Amino acid sequence: MRSVVTETRNLKKRYGKHLAVNNVSLSVPEGSIYGLLGANGAGKSTIMKMLTGLIKPTEGEVFVFGEPWQRDHLKSMGALIESPALYGNLTATENLQIHTRLMGLRQGRDEINRVLALVGLTDTGRKLTSQFSTGMKQRLGIAIALLGHPKLLILDEPTNGLDPLGIQDLRQLIRSLPSKGITVILSSHILTEVAQIVDHVGIISEGELKFEGPVDPGLDLEELFIKTVGRGK
Repeated sequence: MRSVVTETRNLKKRYGKHLAVNNVSLSVPEGSIYGLLGANGAGKSTIMKMLTGLIKPTEGEVFVFGEPWQRDHLKSMGALIESPALYGNLTATENLQIHTRLMGLRQGRDEINRVLALVGLTDTGRKLTSQFSTGMKQRLGIAIALLGHPKLLILDEPTNGLDPLGIQDLRQLIRSLPSKGITVILSSHILTEVAQIVDHVGIISEGELKFEGPVDPGLDLEELFIKTVGRGK
């Protein structure tokens, strides 16, 4: 039985009278690619923000690497939540240089070259990120998240803005990460794409966890999703 990298216990997040996340208890196995699935507005991004400490739960607990969440855990985590925060007047390399310095990474140049190669951005040269396509910006955000060899990578709708070839490249990249010791949590509402990547899923609807379990070979994820949350949601 694999150990658990991160879990939530009875997690809730309330914004005023609106309960965005309601009593969610997730369990993400080590070495898995875990898909957090749900329609837009289901609560996926809110959960991911709580996993990364961007927002605090109203109730409940988050555990990472077997311990209650604390800021030091961020050293072993990488994340891309919503749109990447980039300096538009700098190149891809210069953006990464800032992050390697902030993280105190040694051999920063080697680390930058490594992550640029992983996401297919080695040929951008002196091009400013303000001139990047949406997909290129997304890939650079993932490169930043991969700095420092994180043990846990959290990606919120990572295929946003990518063309079909970019999606295929990203799919291959994500599939390769568990063999490098990286557990991946990714959110998406595109079931056909996620079905080709994940081995565990959690299905969120209206802020509640409706299903969690492994993705067995031959499982029709779309059928499971519709059966779980119903049509038209």
